[in-house]
Amino acid sequence: MHKSIFPEVCLGAWLGVGACGTLGAMGRFFLAVIVVAGIGVGVPARADTLGQVQTFRVNQFYDATGAAAVNATLRAIGQKGYFYVDDRAWGVLTIDEQQQFTRGLDALSAEFDAVIYPRLTALWGTENTPGVDNDPHVVILLQRLITGSGGYFDTINNYPRDRAPESNAREMIFVNASSVLSGNASSFTAHEFQHLISFYKKELLQNVEEDVWLNEGRSEYSITAAGYSEPFVGSTLQRRAQSFIRTPSDSLVEWPNTSTDYAITSLFLHYVADQYGADALSATLHANFAGISAFDAWLSSHGMSERFGDLFTNWMVASVLNDRAQNARYGYLTPGLQQIRLAPVVRSAIYGNTPRTDFSVTLQEWQPTWLTTDIAAAGELSDPISVRVPSSGLWRGAVIAVYQDGSYAVVPFSGGSRDVSVPQTATTGARISSVTAALAQGAEYAVGTRALVPQSGTVSIAIGNIDAHASAVTMSATPSPEPRYVQPVNGDIIKRIGQSDLYVVWGKYRRYITKEVLALYGFQDRPVREVPDDIFFRYEASFYIRGDGEKKVYAVRPDGTKHWLNITPTQWDASGRDWGAIFTVNEREVGYYRTGEDILK
Repeated sequence: MHKSIFPEVCLGAWLGVGACGTLGAMGRFFLAVIVVAGIGVGVPARADTLGQVQTFRVNQFYDATGAAAVNATLRAIGQKGYFYVDDRAWGVLTIDEQQQFTRGLDALSAEFDAVIYPRLTALWGTENTPGVDNDPHVVILLQRLITGSGGYFDTINNYPRDRAPESNAREMIFVNASSVLSGNASSFTAHEFQHLISFYKKELLQNVEEDVWLNEGRSEYSITAAGYSEPFVGSTLQRRAQSFIRTPSDSLVEWPNTSTDYAITSLFLHYVADQYGADALSATLHANFAGISAFDAWLSSHGMSERFGDLFTNWMVASVLNDRAQNARYGYLTPGLQQIRLAPVVRSAIYGNTPRTDFSVTLQEWQPTWLTTDIAAAGELSDPISVRVPSSGLWRGAVIAVYQDGSYAVVPFSGGSRDVSVPQTATTGARISSVTAALAQGAEYAVGTRALVPQSGTVSIAIGNIDAHASAVTMSATPSPEPRYVQPVNGDIIKRIGQSDLYVVWGKYRRYITKEVLALYGFQDRPVREVPDDIFFRYEASFYIRGDGEKKVYAVRPDGTKHWLNITPTQWDASGRDWGAIFTVNEREVGYYRTGEDILK
């Protein structure tokens, strides 16, 4: 799994409540129950005490040493939060560092009560409270994490242990312990806290699986909503803006979990909030739709003719011009972002003897690009500059003409082949300086688990009539990629291209599974994701199961038989088998398999 600043772990699709995030659609167990909000009802009220030591299950992918569980001590208690500190992180600190850490932790606790919690719940709504543990406090575990990880959120902890044996049964988030001394803890906590709220509002209450890019984008905006983007210099938002400027042409909706993914979703959602208010982002959380569909639902409910594609086009224009003087849609309001202006991704020039440029472009869905042609010399001033865009109805964008006096003209386009024209002379009489085609393509509905489809096309820019000129220069705007496959998330059903065997993904494992077993959980109609070998073989095969609450481990074979591994733990270790490859399943699945011979070694 790719390391990132704010990885997220989620669980839920197999519980009938949806899923979210980089690692999440299913836990390492199957439950034939529907979990709903209010699962903490009837649990005795609890109250943790300062100095209390507790063992927490943690995510091995992000733990600095790959641990599955850590001991942590409760070192600060606020009105809204319990702040546990990983004993390993505490133990390596000097006396002076421990004192500094304690001051920082007390400040974080006060900040969570006075700023983070009230501001984010006012914007997004509350988390599930008192929740699964019947305690209104949010547990924040300051854990020793891998380098580059600010924190994560694991939805399995939102379920009681009788339904999810690996759950901590707490409303909790995980934050890198090192951030307390580095000064980033408040930002990281705000980011992860949104994920806790989002899981409750979206997955638990509405049974809607949110698109990762939008969930992460709301968490990015949460840092700003909590006030941590000012001052801009040194802020997370500044780092996102710098990353975006370096690599702007990244798909908004594809999520391999890199820094550029966080950059584009952060900048786009900040733009939307600048234009329509933060309530527009909040509406996507409360909508009974995911991703792009949630935006369209909000726009429609407010009587606007705009749709997501229009927002995206206006944002592409704003990324280049960032000037609200002629049109308020073409600029940011957020301090710091008002100075952001992109250089073109590809640049060419038109001279008198080379009157046309063709750009060959291949783009993933909602991957923006900016293709600029400088107009150095042109024939008659009465000849317009013509731009021809690709023919597929999925393409959209705008042609931006910039004139020598700084004025500009913008002509949006969408839905099929057409030529767009802009005059060589502005209304002020100024000559044209450059023409930029801001371009994207994509389906206007949620990503979900569907494959994302790249599209190829040609953009032509010419003086006068395009067909009157032979192509003088052909430029590759982007390399032609192989077909792109979205990285599976936990709980996805996958198969190799051209093969029929099915596997369910969790962590680094793929577990063989049949359609009949899927039907036991009511998931016989879940989509199957076909993946190439380079993705398929990233996952280690697992054929091991154990019943929920049982100790026996079985090997399951494709012929529908189960075989008890009648061996000791020492024999298991000596055989080289992996404990992490054991999947916990419900009793119905264990009973489904025919019993075969025991495995004795």
